[in-house]
Amino acid sequence: MSNSVTNRKAGIPQGIIIAGVSILPMMAVITLMPVIPTIRNHFSDIPYINVLAPLVISAPGLCVALFAPYAGFLTDKLGRRKLLLVFTFLYGLGGILPFFVENFALLIGSRLILGIGEAFILTVSNALLGDYFEENKRNTWIMLQSMIGPAFGFFIISGSGYLASIGWQYPFLLYSFTFFITIGAYFFIYEPTKKVISEADKLKNFENDKFPMKLILKVALTTFIASVLYYVYTLQFSLALDEIGITDPKKVGNITAVASLMLPLGAIVFKLIGKKSNRLQFMLMFTLIGIGLIGIGLSDSLNMVWASAIVQQFGCGMAIPVLIAYGLRSVPVKFRGRGMGFWSSGFFLGLFLSPFIVGAVSGVVGGLLPAFVIFGVTCIVLAGINWFFSTGKPQVAA
Repeated sequence: MSNSVTNRKAGIPQGIIIAGVSILPMMAVITLMPVIPTIRNHFSDIPYINVLAPLVISAPGLCVALFAPYAGFLTDKLGRRKLLLVFTFLYGLGGILPFFVENFALLIGSRLILGIGEAFILTVSNALLGDYFEENKRNTWIMLQSMIGPAFGFFIISGSGYLASIGWQYPFLLYSFTFFITIGAYFFIYEPTKKVISEADKLKNFENDKFPMKLILKVALTTFIASVLYYVYTLQFSLALDEIGITDPKKVGNITAVASLMLPLGAIVFKLIGKKSNRLQFMLMFTLIGIGLIGIGLSDSLNMVWASAIVQQFGCGMAIPVLIAYGLRSVPVKFRGRGMGFWSSGFFLGLFLSPFIVGAVSGVVGGLLPAFVIFGVTCIVLAGINWFFSTGKPQVAA
């Protein structure tokens, strides 16, 4: 298939492929969540395996943080389609390779390969969302991505747990799913010759040939801060419940599962306000996440935890759609690949550093629950700053 098709219009096939690609970063993490104890036991003769085993999950995210800016540069320079084909295949190859090896160093190496592939496919797929679809349709696909992800994740975790009971390496076969995306991309993804412009292009207050570094660093920093706060709940909630005194695994699972039902609702709310200003979207997102975190930190009963978690997950359901839409709105089309590369780097750097930041704050304030309150108050402060001092429009500058 030709790399570019004049005047071709994107539709459902392209949206489905991009939605499928959007699942892969989540898949890089959750596929192996049930497997880490099995991997640790299998390689128990390796020194410091208790420390090294979790790297199987975290290594790809660190690769995204490091390599996504380079992926963005190549996306703008070489085009979208070829990179998507090459790096979805590379992601799949890195994903299934551990099934065929019995060496822990090769296992980590394969996860680094997967992570490099992830850096490129996340950057390219987000750029294509901006290239293919005008804002209303784009927001619909972003909403659908955010709704599909949790449902798909349930089946991935269930399948991984079952396969892990057969052997530690069998869950890695789930990554063969990626090759179907590569095939679909070959037939349906085309190189856009006419890209949908962003809100930044409409303002026309930037120099066409000058890379807007200040703007893109602002996008990356905003995304990084939001990511750190987003992952406070995701990575620490079960530990917070333990401090509250809720230790029954069944209760923990029920609270987490019910609260997670709010994620799709948050995505729907994003769609409803998707054409409103960044100012309103960020204010609502940070307010909901902040109220939820404060409520969890102050909880002294099961009902209060439940209510707070529901509010928090409502806000988190908005978070990734709001952040993606913000990045695509803010960056001129000429620099869209680089903009989304820095966006990806900021988001995954936030994921990587969030546990360390939470740990440091917990040490200062005397526990995880007070830290939840601190992070919740931080969200409320950010919501206020954004509401009173932001114009809500892209501020494009060199």
